[in-house]
Amino acid sequence: MRNGTENAKTALLDTNILLAYLTPEHDAHQFVISTITQLRNRGYQLWVAPQGLYELWTVLTRPVEANGFGRTSGEANQALERIRADFIFRDDPPGIVDEWQRLCVAYQIVGKRAHDARLVAYMRGHNLTELLTLNRDDFRAFDRNEIRVI
Repeated sequence: MRNGTENAKTALLDTNILLAYLTPEHDAHQFVISTITQLRNRGYQLWVAPQGLYELWTVLTRPVEANGFGRTSGEANQALERIRADFIFRDDPPGIVDEWQRLCVAYQIVGKRAHDARLVAYMRGHNLTELLTLNRDDFRAFDRNEIRVI
């Protein structure tokens, strides 16, 4: 797919990066802010996938006692609007389901890791090369084969 990213340095931001970015009290907040600044200074385009927005909404609005943030839908909407203003957002590419299924079969993906495979499929469909995440292990199978985890 040609969309102007072929020669640009690009990175997709995982949901955990978005949460830390938005939450000053998050343990990784300063690390994430610093890393995003460094990547931008190095000329990176920073992207957010629709899946990241869905997952962010879920965590932000889930009750605190269920490991969420307990925010209202209005507060979650403001957070998503900020993310969409601060980063590049594009819809899912055509063929994402076929690529996701290929990845699941090729890497014997089972259970919750299918969500990670979908992010990799999104990246491949948009020619994104790198992923910024706080959960490197979740993407170990894909690192250096399909994408590069930073």
